[in-house]
Amino acid sequence: MSKIPPYEHVVQYYETDQMKVAHHSNYIRWFEEARVDAFDKIGLGYKECEEQGVLSPVVGVSAKYKASALFYDTVVIKVKFTKYTGVRLYIEYEVTDKKTGQVRCTGNSEHCFVTPDGGIVSIKRDYPQMDAIIKKYLEE
Repeated sequence: MSKIPPYEHVVQYYETDQMKVAHHSNYIRWFEEARVDAFDKIGLGYKECEEQGVLSPVVGVSAKYKASALFYDTVVIKVKFTKYTGVRLYIEYEVTDKKTGQVRCTGNSEHCFVTPDGGIVSIKRDYPQMDAIIKKYLEE
């Protein structure tokens, strides 16, 4: 079980094809929704971090599709911080059907921390309060 409360998403009609199956590209969007929600829940909201001059772009993302989510299904997305170097953060995702618990998709993303002009930021060195929060939720 992840230390971070999960995020729920209801599959929308526009996210599906003619057979009401969620298009594979949406899972990456759902990862982002869940990640932004997770950061809000732990007190590191993207908006507040960006106001402090810290951006966190995605430098890699992947997904493995297990079963289709359908129109109007509710999926639960668990977010887990798996590795943190002070400069990079690695996150895992698990998307499950809320009713059945069946795994629909798993994935991961890799992030770095940069200034608005693209300079690398060491959260560990430059933002010790942020560093402590990330470490609190790290599950190696």
